[in-house]
Amino acid sequence: MTFPVVFCALLFWGAIFTIYFTTQGTTPLEYLLGRYEPPPTDLGQWKQTGPCEDPHLRREERLLLPPGRPSAGYLLRQVRYRDRESGAIVRVDPEQRVRRRRFGARSSPPRSG
Repeated sequence: MTFPVVFCALLFWGAIFTIYFTTQGTTPLEYLLGRYEPPPTDLGQWKQTGPCEDPHLRREERLLLPPGRPSAGYLLRQVRYRDRESGAIVRVDPEQRVRRRRFGARSSPPRSG
């Protein structure tokens, strides 16, 4: 006899929390753990980074969202090395996962800079 009452109460409160989170524009997981920081503004653009170990090469890297996963908890870092003279790609490093940070659901996102 108590099982249907408990089940109905859980179903009721589940619906209430679903409506609450939907109106707040978040999910229960984002509310508890925080939202992911927004992707960088230069997402997908190659940029020259610090000095390379070989003076004849230029190191470039970019960050990408994983294909088909715009809300993934990580970004992909791709690194390539170009010849300074010809501009030809000499070497490519394997992709690396870069974890995205979270910030509190009730706070503003961190400033990039």
